[in-house]
Amino acid sequence: MSSKFFNVVCIAGLVACVYMVTNGGRPCVSGGTASVETPRVEVSAMESKKVAADKFVTGFRLDLRDKDKDVLFKKVAERRAAIFANVAALDIPEKNVEQNSVDVRKEWSYHDGKRNLAGYVATQSFEVSVDNKSDAAALVEALASEPDVEIDRTSAELKDVSAVQSEIIGLASKKALSQAKSYADGVNAKLGDVIYVGGDGGVNVYGGYSMHRRAKGLAVNAMMMDGAAPDESAIADSVEVSASVRLIVELK
Repeated sequence: MSSKFFNVVCIAGLVACVYMVTNGGRPCVSGGTASVETPRVEVSAMESKKVAADKFVTGFRLDLRDKDKDVLFKKVAERRAAIFANVAALDIPEKNVEQNSVDVRKEWSYHDGKRNLAGYVATQSFEVSVDNKSDAAALVEALASEPDVEIDRTSAELKDVSAVQSEIIGLASKKALSQAKSYADGVNAKLGDVIYVGGDGGVNVYGGYSMHRRAKGLAVNAMMMDGAAPDESAIADSVEVSASVRLIVELK
């Protein structure tokens, strides 16, 4: 009789262990008696939002060549002054312009197996920040008329990323908790305390790295070569902010 009762208890304990494993708990067996931790559920969710950009950064570089290094540095100084004059004419503060140091390298020619110094190449990179897309387009148009200026792309950004990021993290957390509640309802349980929170967030230019956007960038360069004004629509105007959250929640 006692043996039969013991077998029933063991079977009941085994069923309980299987139930807890399927609901996120981990069984622990000690001394032949089955015991389990509090059941839990693990969920994750991701949220994203498209936000209008309020900062536009245009990158460009100055490339000059000359056989005489001293003459080359004078050319760089003159061209740089012309660039700053263009920026000032657009009412863009000088503090919005960032510039790298001038990089100078030698250029070689080869004849009859011998290397000869052909001259020097000077490169200087710049970044200009403005508050709206129309000013960014006007800047690109002004730079397009400048000789020896290679224009990169204009990136759409946010001045205060953290404020938007906090909002998106909150939305992702609510979505994760909603998922956890669905799992709890499915096993006739209730949500307990959140015992783990983890996640990751990122900011991406909306469509900034797509082939479509790259094609538009190439089209802008082609228009610059023809002397035409760049199309403002070729500049991205929004940023996609995303965040992912992982939660572990106890079940009651």
